[in-house]
Amino acid sequence: MARTTVAEYLASRGLPADWRYASPFGRLAAEAYRAEYRREPGKAFRLINGRFRRVMAYRASEAHVMALAWDRYPRTNPAASVPRQRSVRRTVARIDRVLNEWQGSRDAMQWRPGSEPLRSHP
Repeated sequence: MARTTVAEYLASRGLPADWRYASPFGRLAAEAYRAEYRREPGKAFRLINGRFRRVMAYRASEAHVMALAWDRYPRTNPAASVPRQRSVRRTVARIDRVLNEWQGSRDAMQWRPGSEPLRSHP
């Protein structure tokens, strides 16, 4: 019985098998599998970067798990991403911190070396 890995699934969807986000996508697929079946996904050996490694592999009857991960993963489905809201409190705190640091130094011409060795020219 042939098993499909995440890399093979991504290649079938038109993405390169060595896509940089394949690992987080695979973790999401494994999480969906565990939630549905209450056990770990199967494993298979695949040649990756010159070494045989054990990777998660899914039967044809379990391929819907990867389709579910495809729909939930923000890199493959922009509608799944939740836009981040900037916190006003954090923004004000950051501005206060920057202003306090600037007021502490007053002027770059008044810089005095500390007791630490210089790492770069001021």
